Amino acid sequence: MTNADDAIQHEATELLRSLIRIPTVNPPGGELAAARYIADLAEAEGIHAELLETAPGRGNVLLKLAGREPGPPLILLSHLDVVGANENEWKHPPFEGVIEDGYLWGRGTVDTKQLTAMELMTLLRLARNKITPRRDVYLIATADEESGSVHGLKALLATHGELFQGADVVSEGGGFPIVVNDKLFYLCEVGQKGLCQVKFTYPRVPNRNPFYPENTGLARLSELIARIAAFTWPGEVPVTTRMLIRELMEACGEKPEGHSVADQIAFLQTKVSPMMGQTIKAMTESTLALTLVNGGRLRRELDGEYEATADIRLLPGVTREEVESRLAELCSGLGIEWELLTCQEGYDSGSEGPLYEAMKAALATHSPGAKMVPFIATGSSDGRYLREFESKVFGFSPVLPEDMTFDQAVSMVHGIDERIACQSIGFGARVLYETVMHYLERREAL
Repeated sequence: MTNADDAIQHEATELLRSLIRIPTVNPPGGELAAARYIADLAEAEGIHAELLETAPGRGNVLLKLAGREPGPPLILLSHLDVVGANENEWKHPPFEGVIEDGYLWGRGTVDTKQLTAMELMTLLRLARNKITPRRDVYLIATADEESGSVHGLKALLATHGELFQGADVVSEGGGFPIVVNDKLFYLCEVGQKGLCQVKFTYPRVPNRNPFYPENTGLARLSELIARIAAFTWPGEVPVTTRMLIRELMEACGEKPEGHSVADQIAFLQTKVSPMMGQTIKAMTESTLALTLVNGGRLRRELDGEYEATADIRLLPGVTREEVESRLAELCSGLGIEWELLTCQEGYDSGSEGPLYEAMKAALATHSPGAKMVPFIATGSSDGRYLREFESKVFGFSPVLPEDMTFDQAVSMVHGIDERIACQSIGFGARVLYETVMHYLERREAL
């Protein structure tokens, strides 16, 4: 690395270290202190900063690098809250930011204060280099992502939703590498499965004969459970998932043609990793899974009522109307009522456009020979709330393969001994800055 690279790594590492030391465990949150730290740094560099308090001690921060023309901006998005950690289970205290053997330890080093630090380093460098973009560039760091975003992005969208209309967004969830037959791939999250939660109810029916218990509700709910267990959601494997499967199979010296999807997944489980195979399987279909079953009577004089709840994970393109139709079919003839408690459709931003191409170009500079591949996340993050604003959201916080692979990163998210190599922090900060520079150049050419 050059002296300049060393300086970037050191500064980005210290930014992340400072953020780790600001306790933002959600609940209760306390993100406003981290937001104020970011705002103070930005204002000292001449960057416009806005703090938006959404509850006592909680809130979001917006940094703005003003562009020359109106139009959809580029948004660097992350969240400041983290899940809890039991210090007794960790090698190093999770909120002290210990550096040992080249690694920074702490809650948030993978989810997702590391992205905040990389994005902040990028915006600071843009300001120091006197870059005036064609369109506005924002850094937005939010509260409450880990608990539903009520005090975070949801609150922000209610007051500043126009910022996201048609915007290109860098968010969390991608940038982790996988190595297949010595070929290096970087995963870029281009979409997420949707999430619906449904409640099934067999209503209370008065039992007119206390000496002969009424078991109809139990029988009907048992039939529903059997139908759910046998249910397979019809639909096509998304184009994005097929692209990922093809890239990985070809890296293993195989072609997907002539193999069923199940055979392709089984092959990748053995040749890439079991976790990757399981993850890809979840990317190929919508699923319906029971989460709770409750019912029956404690005493014979009580009327019986039976309930069940389930999660539905939807591939992009599956609509609420289709969900309602499938639920009606499952409950047909059983006398069971159903209610959608929540229903959020999935999204897929696709693997094209100026931001995706800029990420590829930046990787080509900093990791020659690596290839970026798109994937649809099976979990959820704040990107899910931007679908209605027609934003194009890409998860991208690149790290070095010798630091962590996709499998290792997944195990540390919300896990014990979360950590990141200091070299990865510098690498990610440089790649993200290069991404933004390539993006701005492409925007200038439009």
